[in-house]
Amino acid sequence: MDVYNKYIYPHDSYAKGAIRCKVELQAYTEDDRYLSLVRKNLEKALEEFNPDIIVYNAGTDVLEGDPLGALSISPEGIVQRDQLVFELARGKGRPRQIPILMVTSGGYQKRTAQIIADSIKNLIAKGLISHQAAAVETEI
Repeated sequence: MDVYNKYIYPHDSYAKGAIRCKVELQAYTEDDRYLSLVRKNLEKALEEFNPDIIVYNAGTDVLEGDPLGALSISPEGIVQRDQLVFELARGKGRPRQIPILMVTSGGYQKRTAQIIADSIKNLIAKGLISHQAAAVETEI
């Protein structure tokens, strides 16, 4: 599943052809429409396919004011989107807890880092990830 501004991405028709579930947005789509489409399409995808893991590209180029994304998603909308993805895959009452590999990408504004941090803090507060899962540890 890929959710994107249909006027800017992807221009590569070969790559676009490989996207199984395209959620093509109009420029300057706002939170309510965006979150509704993410929910609807992710629920449908999880009904059709039972993945062993979800690789979640939590891009922030959807943020209002982003020079590339040309969408109008608020910082709160990004936090809600991330929570929605985790709830649908791992939330209480779900038939199974699907592991998620969350990566961040896109987002070409200075405020993006704080929004990502706020989202991770929210996921911890909601019990959707643990402190241990949010920590990056390296051993030399």
